[in-house]
Formats: sequence, C-alpha cells, structure tokens
Amino acid sequence: MVSVICGCKDKAKTPDYDNFRADMTLQTVDDIKRGDTKKALETLENFHQKAPTDPFPVAALRTEQIRNIVEQANQFLRQASVNDLGLFLQDMEEKGNASPEILAFRTVPPAIEALAQFCARMPWEKSSDLAEGLELLKPHLDILKSSETFNAFLTFQQSKYESMKQEEWLRDNQASLERIDRAFISEDDQSLQTAVNTLNKRFPKNPFFLCQDFDSAAEAAALAVKIQEESGGREAMEIAAALRWEKLSPSARRGMAEIIGKQPKTYCGTWIMAMMGGQAAMVEFFTKLQGSNLPPSRKIIATILKLNSSGIVKKNGAKNSPCPGVPELISQFISIGVPQIKTTTKQKANE
Repeated sequence: MVSVICGCKDKAKTPDYDNFRADMTLQTVDDIKRGDTKKALETLENFHQKAPTDPFPVAALRTEQIRNIVEQANQFLRQASVNDLGLFLQDMEEKGNASPEILAFRTVPPAIEALAQFCARMPWEKSSDLAEGLELLKPHLDILKSSETFNAFLTFQQSKYESMKQEEWLRDNQASLERIDRAFISEDDQSLQTAVNTLNKRFPKNPFFLCQDFDSAAEAAALAVKIQEESGGREAMEIAAALRWEKLSPSARRGMAEIIGKQPKTYCGTWIMAMMGGQAAMVEFFTKLQGSNLPPSRKIIATILKLNSSGIVKKNGAKNSPCPGVPELISQFISIGVPQIKTTTKQKANE
C-alpha cells in the first residue's frame, strides 16, 4: 500500500489584507454619526467608484441621498417656505428621486396651507366658525399630528370650541327668556308665543318648563331650591309665574313675592312685586321700564294702578301722600303710542 502525504511548501507568502472596504465603511459610519450627510455621500461615491461590485456603497448611497433630500425638505419647512418646498419636491420627482419618504412630503404643503388658513381666521367669533376651521384641518391631520406642537395646539382649539359652544348655549338660552320677559310686559301675544315655542324647541330642558305646576308658597319655595343651580333658573321662575299669574293661588303669589323679595331679576319679577301692592314697588317697576325702552301695555298700567289706588299707611297711622314721581312716570308711558296730530297754518287760522 502506497501512501501519499500532501503538504504546503515551507515559507508560503500570506496574501495582503485589503483594508479599503473596512476603511471606507468605517469612514461612512463616522460621517453619518456626525450628521455630515454631504461628507457621507462623498465617501460612498468614492467607495462605489473604486468597488463598483460591492453592494454596501450602492445601498448606503441611496439611503444617504434620501436623507439629504429629506433634510433639505425639512429646511424649507423650518423656514416656512411652503411654495419652495413644493417646487423642490416636484423637481425631485422629475429627476427620479422619488421615494416613500420623499412622497410623504407631498402632503405637507397643502397641510401647512390649511393650517395657515385656520390661523388667519382667528380669533373666532362663533363656535360654528371654529368648527368650520377644524373641518378644514381634518383631511390633513395625519401629517399635522406628527408634530407635538400641533397636537397641543389642536387640543387647545378643540377645548375652546366646547367652551364657546357652551357659552353660546347659555347666552342664547338667556336671550330666549328675555324675549318672553319683554313680550309679556308689552303684551305682544304673537311675539310671546313665538318666543315660548322657540325656547321649547331649542332649549326643552330650560327650567322655565319646570315652573308650570307649582300652586302654593311651599311648592314655590321647593321649586326655587331645586332650580337655583340651573343657569337662568330664577329668571325662568319669575317669568313662568308672571305668565301663570291669573291661575296662581293667593298662597303661590305670596310665595313668589317672598322669593323675589327686593331683588327681582326680570321685568316680570318687578311686575309681580308691583302687582302685590305698594307704591314703592310700583315706582321701581316703572323706573326700570323707563330706562329700558320697553313701554308697558295700557292694560298692565291700568291693572297696577287699580291695585295701588289706595294710599299707604305709615306705622304711626298717618296717611302718606302718593309716592313722588309716580304720576310723571305713568304719564310718560301712557303718552307712548298716542299719535301726534300736526296742524297746518291754514287749519290754525280757520280754528
């Protein structure tokens, strides 16, 4: 049996190690870590020229090219140059440099434009205006919400919308009550019914509709406690009581007078106190109307005068004269609406 032993020649030369790829790779990584995209691109281009078959510089070069384009796009955004950004992105696409990262920027200019329009409409006069503005932003929220600053801004605007809506609701609610209040005093039945219908349609939970059944002082007091936390609750109770006055029992009327006391909150409340008697209450009613451009109906004037036709007796038993100023106040309201008859010079001569 013949055996053959193979071996290496003594003193065989070890091939030199090629450090180029390692050096270029390390240099590229170092450039990227320092955020020097331009230098990283130069290193990778040099790497690719000297090692065209190496897959690393090809892949890394494309990644850094995209990074460079994104950095330029972000710079336009930082400078608020939305139009320039749009032109830059268009140029990149035409040159074939589009990528998912670059294409994502296409939604930025219209989003920024929508945000600019939103801010230009501030400050908001009505919640409906703010609602329209939020709808304007809605199609662009995906890109806008990538900003933490915008998220805080959006949260504030949404909170503002809710508060404005609540304030408007309270204001409109109160305005509806005020229309009923004024229509009752002027005895404008059509306006009164319209105002009540509007209140029922728009604000069916208004405390006004809770005040339709009380018919004693005790019930009035319990109701006043129940609605005291409601917005416009006291006003609603005064107005509802005035509208139901003829149907209220004497006990309920006295109960309302006790609740209102010296601080009526509506014309109806002041009217109720005047109806309960007393020259001072009557004067307060007419004085309040005098500064309101709200003439009371003749029927209301006549009713109050009839109830207050007797003089006031002092505690010492002496009869007090009619309260000063009442005749003048009443005469001013009675004269409202009386047509002024103009006479010509010829008519005066004939007279």
